[in-house]
Amino acid sequence: MIGNEDRAVEHLDRTSDYGVAEFVADARRIMEAPEGITDREAAVRALEPLLRHALAAPGWDDSRYATITESGRPGFEYYRNADGSLHIYGVLFRPEYPTPVHDHVTWGLIGVASGEQRTTRYRRLDDGAVPGQCAIAEEADEVLTCGAVYALLPPHDIHRIEVVSAEPGLSIHVLGADVTRQRRRVFDVAAGTCEEVEGVSMAR
Repeated sequence: MIGNEDRAVEHLDRTSDYGVAEFVADARRIMEAPEGITDREAAVRALEPLLRHALAAPGWDDSRYATITESGRPGFEYYRNADGSLHIYGVLFRPEYPTPVHDHVTWGLIGVASGEQRTTRYRRLDDGAVPGQCAIAEEADEVLTCGAVYALLPPHDIHRIEVVSAEPGLSIHVLGADVTRQRRRVFDVAAGTCEEVEGVSMAR
């Protein structure tokens, strides 16, 4: 029997024009079908090659998807389902305005649609037993360009994004939760502390 992951990859072989709409349709088919994927690692495996392929197509900055965040920053909304279990959106990061170190507390994928984005990823060292205290250490630091995709799998979803190109960088987020409703954390690496926030955009 061919599973959802295999069917997804087969679909790419048959499709020459695979972009935003096609990716959203496949993500919904994979995650929302009655027999859809519930395991977060399997979700990442199924969606990662699709997102990587879709990033090569134009349309991620199409005005029909344009939104303004609660902080007044422009962004893009591609899909958000009613129960908040699938959220696909784009964040336009500006040069010289890096995000704080933060997590998403859900499985996800982040793909680079434009710009050069320095991504620093961290691992958590403590067990979270003391509220407000969070010891983390840098795990990877690299500059990613268009087409790059990386996974978020808690507790290994702590990261920071900084655009190092002259132009803004569009970052595509595919998450297993509605980020506007999600409680997550912002980390102070030097102090070893963290603060819970809800519905806060990390774009500045």
